[in-house]
Amino acid sequence: MKNEKTKAHSFVPGVAESRLHAMAGDDCSLHFDLEELTPKQQRDHEENQALTGMLQLALIGIGNSGDHFALFDEFGLPDWASLLEHYQECYGAMGLYVAKDSDISFHPRDNFYESVAENWTSVTDCKLINLYMVSGGNQLLHQSSNALQVSKNVNSKVHFAEHAPQFGLPVPDTLCTECDQLGSAVVEDFFSRHNNQVMLKLLGLAGSRNVIPVNSVAMAVDYTAEYSGDMPVLLQHQLDTTDWQEMTVDLTITDESVEISNVRRILFSDGQWVGNQLGERVQLQEKHRSQLLRVGEYARHHGYSAAEGLNCGIDYFVRGDDVLITEINARWTGGLFPAEYCRRLDTHRNAIAFFDMVRRDRIEDITRFQRDHLFNTRKSAEYAYIPMGFSPYTNVVDDIEYVYLWQLVVGDFSAFQRHIAHSFEPGVFLVAPGINV
Repeated sequence: MKNEKTKAHSFVPGVAESRLHAMAGDDCSLHFDLEELTPKQQRDHEENQALTGMLQLALIGIGNSGDHFALFDEFGLPDWASLLEHYQECYGAMGLYVAKDSDISFHPRDNFYESVAENWTSVTDCKLINLYMVSGGNQLLHQSSNALQVSKNVNSKVHFAEHAPQFGLPVPDTLCTECDQLGSAVVEDFFSRHNNQVMLKLLGLAGSRNVIPVNSVAMAVDYTAEYSGDMPVLLQHQLDTTDWQEMTVDLTITDESVEISNVRRILFSDGQWVGNQLGERVQLQEKHRSQLLRVGEYARHHGYSAAEGLNCGIDYFVRGDDVLITEINARWTGGLFPAEYCRRLDTHRNAIAFFDMVRRDRIEDITRFQRDHLFNTRKSAEYAYIPMGFSPYTNVVDDIEYVYLWQLVVGDFSAFQRHIAHSFEPGVFLVAPGINV
């Protein structure tokens, strides 16, 4: 068990003290008891954990000497040993951190934090525990009911919708209700007022799970049928993406200041969030800066800050001078990792970070492709490839087993797409061909 002087929170990159990185997909346990999930919540939670494997591994490349890394047990199995070694070799070849074997520990997914806590004595030199977010599932490590309540508040879509207007933050027209009230006249009027262009948002999971467009009250009722009647539901005007551009930034929130650490454009494929565009083509407009910094002040007002700095992501839309805040994420965000890779590697150029699913039976060819186009070894190329992480939990699509990869392409993304189309048959990369930048 950690000692009383150890701090556990969602810290920002660049903290000098040595850290234990322990992340296991914590969104669902923030608002729900994991023993009482609905079937859909359970499926979403398991998928979220599987994707978190990519984050666990990617943290090594942006780690520092003295850090320790807690990975899922499956990373240590013989089936994945060579791929784990390959990623470590890629980090080193690009000039990033390579962890010693003694600094990596393996823990079962189902009781990840219990295992980390039991083995804490092996990493007593760490003064900080870097969590994905403070949640109920990792309370063994943060041991703070106050931090848990703060996290519940500042990560709640409902809490933000109810309090943001009082703080002077611009948000889309929003209605907070409950499942058993979805058939009410108030809800009917909300849908009518916005021509049935509505986003339905539920508490719980990251990565666009439980955030969907609904074009009728009946669709909203059907989607929430498995939840209890008092389950909070947030309905929000769905902005027209031909008119509004969806963006995201990360803030660093300390006890004394709020700073913007990066800005990204959100990318979709077939209507699903898959990653971010970063670099020289994505710039923060100064006319939006004050509103975004004010979101950080809002989070700090509700108790989210630390001397070392905490990360907070903001999802927002822009149209000319206008900005609308849709939600905040008081935790590490999916875009923070690639932004830190770009900073450490000093990429400068346009960069596309995205999740993909690749055929497991072609992993050997894919790792050869990664080595052939690795960043810092291909400086004169149209593009360069940065492998950030993979997950040891696979997915089967049409009887084919796929592996989750997290990757950055620096430079000409269309050249990368043409190259994989030439080098691999259709279906080896499921996501990359459909990304439109």
